[in-house]
Amino acid sequence: MISIGTTFNYDIALKDQLPMIKEAGFTHISLGARIEHSGYLEVNGRKNIRSFLAGNGLSVCSVHTPFGKDLDISSPRRDISDTTVDTYKRCIDAAADLSAHVVIFHPTAYLSSDHIEMRKESLVKSVKKLLDHVGVTNVRLAVENDSFSPANDVLVHSLNEIEDTRYGFCYDSSHDNLVEQPLVLLRQYGKRLLTTHISDNHGEKDDHMLPFEGSYDWDGFCEIMSRVSFEGVLLLEVETRESAFGSPEKFLHEAFTRGEKLRKACRK
Repeated sequence: MISIGTTFNYDIALKDQLPMIKEAGFTHISLGARIEHSGYLEVNGRKNIRSFLAGNGLSVCSVHTPFGKDLDISSPRRDISDTTVDTYKRCIDAAADLSAHVVIFHPTAYLSSDHIEMRKESLVKSVKKLLDHVGVTNVRLAVENDSFSPANDVLVHSLNEIEDTRYGFCYDSSHDNLVEQPLVLLRQYGKRLLTTHISDNHGEKDDHMLPFEGSYDWDGFCEIMSRVSFEGVLLLEVETRESAFGSPEKFLHEAFTRGEKLRKACRK
């Protein structure tokens, strides 16, 4: 099964995205962090989403938690981390309501690298609170690797400290292509993999290009993935803005074709 994030073009309304996504061959979508695009945190928003999904024969595989200046799951400030936990609990409830099995979040606020040791402990405490909220639902929490090492140090600490099948790893290939040693985290935590953010770049910025449009080591990726026996939905987090395929329809068809190529290569 292959999924694509609604992030592929936020200028297209969700109800207009879904027929194109279905026509391209995808079975699932992932709802992006820009909450106003899907409205997944609101009851009426989820009602609309379910209606759109039913009309197109699609399912939601995951939701991404929102960003914001007051949202930082590992903040050394208790008031900020608590506010973030409360927001993420709503994301968990929304995921359960939409039958999505994974909630994805970043280990720190974007490019926050202050007080790393305090952040490590803060993230562990926050995730444990979220796991209490998850309870016996089918929702699992996936922490995403980032493009700078301090955030990944915080991620690693939490995965080592929390050995719970409901807590695992979201591997972002584009982020990993921007660090000094790509594929290390995937090799180390591939067996904790719950979902993916598959995209490419040229090693300079997080472009969210289609696989094979940039410089990422896809052979290395497939070699590791073939050994970890990942059974989840392969999720592409790609965007039209930097791709050679500018038309949304052509872009989606090409995304699905390349996703299928990766899926098959990872099973060899």
